[in-house]
Amino acid sequence: MTKEEQGFLEIWFRDYIHRFRNRDGVLHPMLELKRCHSLRVAENARSIAASLKLPEAGQRMAEGAGLVHDVGRFTQFAQYGSFWDADTVDHGAEGRRILETQDLPLLYDPGDRELLLCAVEYHNRNRTDIPRSFSYEQDRLLRLIRDADKLDIMELVLRTIASDGFRDLPMMLPHVCLCRELSPEVLKEAQNTRSVSSSNLSTLADFLVMIATWFYDLNYQPTLRMAIQRGILFRIQRELPETKAVSDVFACITDAILTGRK
Repeated sequence: MTKEEQGFLEIWFRDYIHRFRNRDGVLHPMLELKRCHSLRVAENARSIAASLKLPEAGQRMAEGAGLVHDVGRFTQFAQYGSFWDADTVDHGAEGRRILETQDLPLLYDPGDRELLLCAVEYHNRNRTDIPRSFSYEQDRLLRLIRDADKLDIMELVLRTIASDGFRDLPMMLPHVCLCRELSPEVLKEAQNTRSVSSSNLSTLADFLVMIATWFYDLNYQPTLRMAIQRGILFRIQRELPETKAVSDVFACITDAILTGRK
């Protein structure tokens, strides 16, 4: 991605989001949350790419993809009032649709254009649903954006819990309540599969266990270092009940990190 293309993308992103402001120029709080999230994911992506020593064009591509990875969230929330993909739209696929149909000078090189679109479309998919036919460059960017996205979501969730108990979670995910009780099936799934299906989430505690299992799905050492430096795993566990089952789940995650068997 050239510096000029990155500039075009940043201007388009700003103007696109402006369409969702009310007459007073204010975004709905949930959309403001996604706007800020997108800026931080772009920053994370740039940092990860720089740590991986990607060339400047690759770092700009990572930053640009991070910026627009969640554009599908804006139409999703505007139409459905929810960020729950299962009951609305796949926001990754919606993001690709938006980028393909908007009148914007996206990228001059068709290969770079597809690189960006694939990262947006698949950033939110389960690991098992990601095609194995991607090129090395497509796979690398997608993994990087998934890392940058997860890193900010984990930090955002913890910051929001600390500030107001994550009172807006039921608005974002209507089927999830703020209860701190854990669903037995979530703990079992985390222990047996190293992941948690979003369809099994019922409580805030379930949600916290799910994001803890994301440590198994971090692709790059710079991402893992950033997460460890921020104390994210410890902070997640601190918000959960002090039970043996919870301790066992986090012990397995810690062991995987220490031994490199993620």
